[in-house]
Amino acid sequence: MADGLEYVVLDAMGVIYRAGDDVGELLIPFLRSKGCTKSAGEIEALYLECSLGNMTSREFWEACGIPYHEQLDEEYIQGHTLTDGLTEFLAAVRSRGIRIACLSNDVREWSVLLRKRHGLERDIEHWLISGDLGVRKPDVEIYRIMLDKLGVKPWACAFLDDRMPNLRVARELGMRVLQFGNRTPDAGEESLDHAATFEEAKKYILDWI
Repeated sequence: MADGLEYVVLDAMGVIYRAGDDVGELLIPFLRSKGCTKSAGEIEALYLECSLGNMTSREFWEACGIPYHEQLDEEYIQGHTLTDGLTEFLAAVRSRGIRIACLSNDVREWSVLLRKRHGLERDIEHWLISGDLGVRKPDVEIYRIMLDKLGVKPWACAFLDDRMPNLRVARELGMRVLQFGNRTPDAGEESLDHAATFEEAKKYILDWI
C-alpha cells in the first residue's frame, strides 16, 4: 500500500443501506402504519435522542405511543435494504488488504440487528455507532473517537458518505473523502470526488491504494 491506505470507512444510511433519509423514508411511515400521531418534528427529536444513546429503542417506541413487543425492532429494520454492489465492493477492497469500518448515526439496537440480518459483520470489522458513542456526525469528536479506536492516522482512511457536512469534517481532519450516491450538490457547494455506485467507488479506492 504505497500511500498507506489502511481503512475504508463507510456511512450506513445512504451508503451501506439504500435509504439515505431513513427517518423520512422508513421510520415515519412505519410509525404511521402503527398509529403514531406525533408530528414529524416530534419523531425526529425523539429519534435524535435515541441515536445519541439517551434512550433505548423500547423507550423510543413507547415515547411515540407504540406498544413495545420483542419483535418490533426486527419488524422495523426489514424496510432497510442493501445498496446494489455493496457485497462486491467489500470483497474487492478486502482482497487488497484494506480493512473496513462503519461510522454511522444510528440507534444502537437497530444497527446491531441490521448488520446481523445482512451478514455484514464478517466484512466490516468495526462499527462505530452514535448510539454507542454518544455523539453524532458531523461533530468532529466522533471522527476523533473513530481514529483512536481504529488506531490509524487520518490520511490512512478513505471515508464514504452521502452528506456533504459529514465529508467536510473528515476532509478537514485529513481523510480522503468520496461523496457517494446520486445526490445533486446544492448551489455553491464545493465539489468533491463523487461515486454514484459502488463500482465507481471501487475505482477510486483502488487508485488510492
